[in-house]
Amino acid sequence: MSPPAPATSGTVAAGGAGRPAYPGRIVIDGLDCSVPSEDYVRRLRAGGVDCMHLSIEDMDGRGNVHPFVFVHEVLDRLGGAMALARSAADILECQRRGAIALVLGWQGADPVGIEHGTLRAYYELGLRIIGITYNITNRYGSGCLEPGGRLTADGRALVEQAHALGMLLDVGGHTGEQTSLDVIALAAGRPVICSHTALAALNPNRRNTSDRVCEAIAATGGVIGVLCINDFLVRNAANAVPGEPNPQAPLGVFLDHLEHLKRLVGADHIGIGPDFVDGQDFAKPGAWPGQRFTPDMIGGLTAEGTILFAEGFGSIDQLPNVVAGLKARGWSATDIAKVLGENWLRVYREAWGG
Repeated sequence: MSPPAPATSGTVAAGGAGRPAYPGRIVIDGLDCSVPSEDYVRRLRAGGVDCMHLSIEDMDGRGNVHPFVFVHEVLDRLGGAMALARSAADILECQRRGAIALVLGWQGADPVGIEHGTLRAYYELGLRIIGITYNITNRYGSGCLEPGGRLTADGRALVEQAHALGMLLDVGGHTGEQTSLDVIALAAGRPVICSHTALAALNPNRRNTSDRVCEAIAATGGVIGVLCINDFLVRNAANAVPGEPNPQAPLGVFLDHLEHLKRLVGADHIGIGPDFVDGQDFAKPGAWPGQRFTPDMIGGLTAEGTILFAEGFGSIDQLPNVVAGLKARGWSATDIAKVLGENWLRVYREAWGG
């Protein structure tokens, strides 16, 4: 199945029609890097999405207030079709009035810097989810390319500040295995998540998360979001040919990762974290770079070129294909509802209140 054609332009009105009939009461896109826009609101609605966790940090590590300014300006332009959510109650209120809730997160903590209290400032701007590292070592811990490194003293202080503020910590995936386990060991009854990953047990790419970390996340009551980027679903050191892409994975490979997690940790700990990048373009001012992989990303275990997604789930408006695929594999309506959003909503409420 080919990705859908772009939606036509026009004013986005709150509470549009055409939402798919899914099990459950809430649908949450657990990690997305797409630029909010009228077109993307239409895609979210066509996919039946009520809430989107948006990764907003600058990928060049500058990490200042500019992404927050950009998001708030976009929300103003959207005229109420999308609204910032700071609590689980805000998400449900947005759903009630027909707006898409927007949750803000970072995939790595580099923007926090060294000044005490900076994390509090970002919290007040709306940041609710924070990762530790983005692939490589920083002052807080080690990334997935150096999986054995520990959480540092600064990392422990960061975790303590995040806990005090009620932020949700995001490990696995980009964060190294041992650093992730160290963060989880400090959970003290709080849920920890992995917002977006594929599974190393099915594809041993260094960007992917081990069963050990997934089980540890689930033990906190947390959720593991499964992404649909092709290279992380199928590309690894054994089959990667430099300069050549791997064949596009069918939707079934993405579903295999969901099913592996269901067997490993149960349906209560699975979510959708597709990691789409709609609207990103190096040439467009005000949009975040990231639409293309470069050879040095993930130690060569991505193919250079435009990011490719699993066939049939190349855009959020194709989420009904995922639901149909799970039904065909015998998933119950209850378990599908959990994966679509109820699990994310639960951990958001536990972390932030509401």
